[in-house]
This record gives sequence, C-alpha cells and structure tokens, in this order.
Amino acid sequence: MRKFSHMAAGLALAAGVALAAASPAQAQLRPTPAEVDTIEVQGVGQVTVLTYRAQFVSADPVTRRVVLEGPYGRRWAVIAPPLLGDLSAFRNSETLIIRVAPGEVTALGKARQGRPGEVVNEVALNAGLPGWPEGFGVREVTITTIFVAIDKAAGTVTFEGLDGVVRTLKASRAQVLADLQQVEPGDLAQITYLEGIAVNAIR
Repeated sequence: MRKFSHMAAGLALAAGVALAAASPAQAQLRPTPAEVDTIEVQGVGQVTVLTYRAQFVSADPVTRRVVLEGPYGRRWAVIAPPLLGDLSAFRNSETLIIRVAPGEVTALGKARQGRPGEVVNEVALNAGLPGWPEGFGVREVTITTIFVAIDKAAGTVTFEGLDGVVRTLKASRAQVLADLQQVEPGDLAQITYLEGIAVNAIR
C-alpha cells in the first residue's frame, strides 16, 4: 500500500473533511485536480486519488464551513468535522493540499428530479474505514449525475464527479448490485458513495 507523508497532526483535516457545496442541492464544481494517482485499498482494490492545491480563505467556527480558493480564483466549501478541533489554527492565504479518494458505491438509482452536479446530501463519518491509508477520513456523499457506463457483471458504475473527472466505482452490497440491474448508461441518477479525504497545510 502506498503511504503518504503527513504534516503535524494538528494541521491535518483527516477525520472526514467534507468537500461539498455550501448547501445541499447546489451545483458547485471543484477545480481540476493537480495530480491523479492510484492507491491499493484492502477490500476495495485500486482507488483513484485526486490531489488539489488551494488557499485557505476563511472559516466559520459555528458552522465549521471553511472556504478555499483554487486556481483562477474559483472558490468552494469544506465542512470540517468536530474532530478537527480549533479552525483558528489555519492562516489566511495558507496553501492546503487536499486528497480525495472516491471509494465504494453504497446506493444508486434513477433520479426523479435535479440536474447533474448537484450535491443532494453529505455526511462526514467520525472514523475512517479498514484498509484506508493513514491520514484519510471518510465521508458519504450523494450527488445527481449521469451514468457514463455500467458493467453489471463486474458491479461497477462510471460517472462524472463534481470536479468534472469521470470515475469508475465498484458496488459490493447486495441491494446496490440489484439496483444496478435497473439502470442504464445515459440515465440521470442519484448515486451515493464513500469518499476518503485528507487535507494538509504546507508550512
């Protein structure tokens, strides 16, 4: 398993940081990843890791909403879980390295409404999952998207994420595999999947 270097523990948003729109059902694209790599996760297999660089803009200690700014001034929100602690440790214009690792599909189906790129729901989990690299927290996110490809025999679905990057994720739960048989490429759909997150400050 590939290991990542880590900064001081107090600087890492590694307990399930939620990269998402400021409110549910609001389309918000992430910047284009600076790097795309793969890691091996026990029980899941190869997982794509998308790496972003952004600057810290501000943080609300009540809502724990952290605003980041990517290349060309594009901004998006990071919802930090309570386990992170005091957000005042981050400095204005500080550079952050954000690693996002989409994992297993936990639910899917045809969407009755909405448009591609909408965040329907997000939940930051308090703990990581077995086999995930050290320093990665996990969140569960539901988005509206269009299925690009479906392999019903392999139990995989390919779709476009919030950052415009097309990814293929695997389903292993019996109900999800059954639901996979009812959808086709080109369908407007809602998909829920687990996503590993790690954020480190460069100092």
